[in-house]
Amino acid sequence: MNSSHDEIITTTTTAKLGKIVKIELAYKQESQLIHSIRITGDFFVHPEEVIEQLEQGLCGVKLEKEDLKNKIQLVLKNSEFFGFEIDSLVDVILDTKGDKNKI
Repeated sequence: MNSSHDEIITTTTTAKLGKIVKIELAYKQESQLIHSIRITGDFFVHPEEVIEQLEQGLCGVKLEKEDLKNKIQLVLKNSEFFGFEIDSLVDVILDTKGDKNKI
């Protein structure tokens, strides 16, 4: 059954950004909105629950560099993190989608 509904695409990538970061991403193909995202790896975030808040906060965000960067900065502003930079995390999320035009 083929329909033109906003199909959900699921994809995964792993990258080394100082530390290993694995992104499991499900997004709506037509609207480019994040349906769900899981961010795991050997990086450190304090307090630990911030990574869950980040994953929840990214749901519904459009897969565009500035939208992602603004949301990630907002969620991580009062936390400490080691093993990735915000810009590189945004790039990995976009790479997971397969978007090479991140500018």
